[in-house]
Amino acid sequence: MMSSILQLGKVPHTRKGVSLISNEFDAFLSEMLPPFGLCPSAYRRRNIRRRIVRRMESAGIHEFPRYRDLVRHDPTEREALRSLLVVTISRFFRNKEVFQVLSRDVLPQLAAKGTPAAIWSAGCAAGEEAYSLRIAWEELQLKKPYLRLLATDIDVGSLERAAAGCYLKSSLREVPDALRRKYFEQEGELYRVREEVGRSVSFRKMDLLRDGSPGRFGLILCRNVAFTYFGLAQRLSVAAMLGASLEEGGYLVLGRTETLPKRTADLFEPVFPAGKIYRLRASRSLGQISRIGQLVTRGFRQ
Repeated sequence: MMSSILQLGKVPHTRKGVSLISNEFDAFLSEMLPPFGLCPSAYRRRNIRRRIVRRMESAGIHEFPRYRDLVRHDPTEREALRSLLVVTISRFFRNKEVFQVLSRDVLPQLAAKGTPAAIWSAGCAAGEEAYSLRIAWEELQLKKPYLRLLATDIDVGSLERAAAGCYLKSSLREVPDALRRKYFEQEGELYRVREEVGRSVSFRKMDLLRDGSPGRFGLILCRNVAFTYFGLAQRLSVAAMLGASLEEGGYLVLGRTETLPKRTADLFEPVFPAGKIYRLRASRSLGQISRIGQLVTRGFRQ
């Protein structure tokens, strides 16, 4: 769901009076992001910097230290900064190799159980991943039970776009023509998911750092969110919550460049390493999962 990270150079810049020297911006990120549970190194990208600069300009502030002080003392500005840090770039069937593995090996296993299946798209952005999962499920050439498909994100604007189900053609560039004709309706330059696909996905606002598990699932996708942008303590906390949300033997999918914290090695086993697909180890109990989460509260001092 995120674009590749572009490292900032060290060349001083100015834009409408705002100081854009890279080390000043880096210092701002290093101070302000950890309280949000976010990893500063994941945010050193030009589009994030532009968002923050525009916000500073609207407040008449031209130095990062002054904006830092405003954020510290103004809860409204703190939430405004938090919203600027939400990255919502995605497309249908992103990393198509992952969806090929899911369609070949994972989804058929869920269907073969013969009981209602449940899938969770955590950090769903504008819904492309969730709808891709629904389409992949529909394309299975076998008898399928009822599927409950939950898609969550912290950004209300993204969820509204997801519920509308309307996309530019560029978001569908990895969708085969046959599937595009079957599951989308063209409306001018836009493509809308057909009603039967749209109404089968439930979208909900959720903060992975603050909210509890939304249920039990046979498959969870948490790609390019928690294990890219969160700090180590928060990654452990989310990993424990995801483990508690998986059914016995359930699958977890991460982004292509992401890895689980080492402390979760006895919780998840890699089953398709190239696709970053893991399975909850069969011997894991909720008590063992809880102990993973307790590592967070001990501050990693052991």
